[in-house]
Amino acid sequence: MGVEIDLHSNTASIPQGKVDKMMSYLNMVSSTPRKMQPLAFWEELLGILNWISSVLVSGRFHLSQIVSARRAAAGYGRARVTLELTAECNWWANVVTKWNRVAIMLPPVHAPSPFDVKDSLATDAAGGCKGGGGGFFAGLWTAVWWSAEEVECLDIMELEALMYVLFLKMVLDYDPSLLAGRRFVARNDNDPWVHTCNSNDSTKPAIAVLLEWLHELMALYSFSVELEWVSTHKNIMPDALSRGDRRRFLEEAANQGFPASSLVRLQMPDRSSIVSKMMSAKCSRAKMRPAQ
Repeated sequence: MGVEIDLHSNTASIPQGKVDKMMSYLNMVSSTPRKMQPLAFWEELLGILNWISSVLVSGRFHLSQIVSARRAAAGYGRARVTLELTAECNWWANVVTKWNRVAIMLPPVHAPSPFDVKDSLATDAAGGCKGGGGGFFAGLWTAVWWSAEEVECLDIMELEALMYVLFLKMVLDYDPSLLAGRRFVARNDNDPWVHTCNSNDSTKPAIAVLLEWLHELMALYSFSVELEWVSTHKNIMPDALSRGDRRRFLEEAANQGFPASSLVRLQMPDRSSIVSKMMSAKCSRAKMRPAQ
């Protein structure tokens, strides 16, 4: 069974039989913690996940533990099911059970559109004790103040990444059709996060947590987004929102054709769970340092 191509909708899909086979292997991993599995098991699991990754957006980022198990089994004949392996397989099981098995086919190179606030989702974050985050997209906006713990435990790149993924989720919650099935370009003024997001890879544990969430959203809503760096001077509305400058935000929104009466504020969802996962992933910085 090969990948099913629909040239009319420009999509590719995975046959249900492949998904069922994959789930049988994933269920075996989750039901046998610490059990040793032979080389053939890991080769078969890696092979089918690699194949599904040809359709699932950014799937290959989520194969590192399985690749390591396959390498270990190649040397010793078998490899143990570790907690890290179980977590990686659980990510696959969670996504695939919700996924419709269809993904848009990506062009070799994205064609970034000119900067246009009417069609370009943009976010920003500010650090420090009075820092916050903001996002704007076609009249939809949000703003949030970071908690003391978030500012203490997360660096500016992590705050930028958190605001970006949160805002994507908020737009999807408001109206999935705004992003579903689209290839589009978003803007952010933090160059490290832009590079990391576009490469779909990171060695920073907290960022890896956010990439997992981002890739899940991309798969479930079948969209592809590329980040483009934009200078702070051109990222006016998100920058104003991240600093609590309501006057500057409203002035720029009006200049761009969005009077105050047309703006819709999106409510920030409970972010405690994802922030907790980010902090836990950082291990040594999971708890605030004691006062000196």
